[in-house]
Amino acid sequence: MALEPAAAAAEAEERRISDEDEMLFEDIAREMARFGFSDCLEVEAEEGRRQGEEEESEEPADGLLPLPVFLVHPSSQQRYLYGPPPPPMLPPRMLPPPPGMPGDPKLLDDWRFAAHHLGLCQAPALHSSRGGRSVPPRAAWPRAPPADAAYAPWPGRAGAAAANSQLAEACVQYLCRNEQQVLDTLFQGRPEAAGTLAQLIIKQAVHLIESSHGSRLLGLVLERCNDVLEDSIVARITRDHRRFFKICAARSDEVVGMIRSCRSEKSLQLIRNAITPWMASTIMDRLVTSDSSRLKVLQAFVQCVPDPYFAEFIFDAIATNCLALVMRPHGLSLLQSCLEHAEWTARDNILSEVACCSIDLAQHRFGNYIVQDVLKEKNPSHLAIIASRFRHNYVKLSRQRYSSNVVETCLEVFDDRERFAIVDELVWFPRFRDLVTDEFANYVISRALTICRAPLRHRLATAILTLPHVNRRHPHCLRMFNTLSLLGYRD
Repeated sequence: MALEPAAAAAEAEERRISDEDEMLFEDIAREMARFGFSDCLEVEAEEGRRQGEEEESEEPADGLLPLPVFLVHPSSQQRYLYGPPPPPMLPPRMLPPPPGMPGDPKLLDDWRFAAHHLGLCQAPALHSSRGGRSVPPRAAWPRAPPADAAYAPWPGRAGAAAANSQLAEACVQYLCRNEQQVLDTLFQGRPEAAGTLAQLIIKQAVHLIESSHGSRLLGLVLERCNDVLEDSIVARITRDHRRFFKICAARSDEVVGMIRSCRSEKSLQLIRNAITPWMASTIMDRLVTSDSSRLKVLQAFVQCVPDPYFAEFIFDAIATNCLALVMRPHGLSLLQSCLEHAEWTARDNILSEVACCSIDLAQHRFGNYIVQDVLKEKNPSHLAIIASRFRHNYVKLSRQRYSSNVVETCLEVFDDRERFAIVDELVWFPRFRDLVTDEFANYVISRALTICRAPLRHRLATAILTLPHVNRRHPHCLRMFNTLSLLGYRD
């Protein structure tokens, strides 16, 4: 009788274990159905479970997994019949082993459902190649990716700019490596392909002009394209005025080539709008003192304008800063271009400023050229200003390397009255003998002998021949005495 409660308890325990196994089997079947698996022996498994319920003496099945399964692939007609296709079956994510993990990673020897599916699980075992030793469980278990791993985090403005820069460099390299193909497609290809390629060139115009190889391709395109594409490219390059200001400093030759290839008035207007802020006093001071690259851009724009009013704002700024501008070679070239293309009012303003500063400009190695240009204009008002500035300074100017050329030009363009003032100042100089043997002043005296008329020439020749102890074979005196001999003056 004492064994009956024990047998009843054992029987109840067996029945409970059998129920748990059945529930576990049903959970596994549901998970398999959800993942698209089908049991090839489902009927036999069902009959086996029924017989297990009828026959209490039968032992429960070993293991927790069902019989072998296989993947069912529906036919093409049934695949999308009722709804969207199921998601593709992807292999499990295999992460690299953590640092210090022995051996190379191997494939999973065994894979069972994860813990969040069934409540029971077994970690996949990774085995190393060193004597078949197993890896510690924590190092072997692959780390689960974060929930939002499919979405890359936003890299920020710096990261986005770097990505855009890399993409632009790749596009520029592609266009440059296929230069001839690009030109053929753009000008001889189908309209659809040409339009797509034109849009790419317009979008990457800034990066093309900043590249040494891309600027060559861009120059060829601008030389052969129509006004519409030209306007679009110029608008893209000059859209950002600050970046265009930097481009003009780094790639001035390429910008000059772009300006000279512009044929439409709209393109020149876009360039005009981009360089208008340069005429501010602070920026202009920087340009005229230490920025020759942007001065070349201004000069190219002045030379290419169809009408003087396009560059009127440049002429006003040049007239204000002409003294500092002509002290540099590119500034002198810009000033000369302005004088060639400006209207008479702007031209007169520039020339008047040069005439007022002529005494300082005449002694400069670049400024003396612009003073000579003003003298050769033979404008009476400008000649009067220069003559008033030079008066009582001809001796000093004649003995200087650059201003001696200006004095020779004065002898050519001045009237007899001003020539008399020049010769009189030279002759009455106390050390006139030093002027005769001076390396620069002797050229001025020789030119005066050639240009002046008889009375003034006779006075100058007499002053030279009456000088005592003058070595006529002196290198600086040979030209002068040869001129006297040709004119018939003898001792």
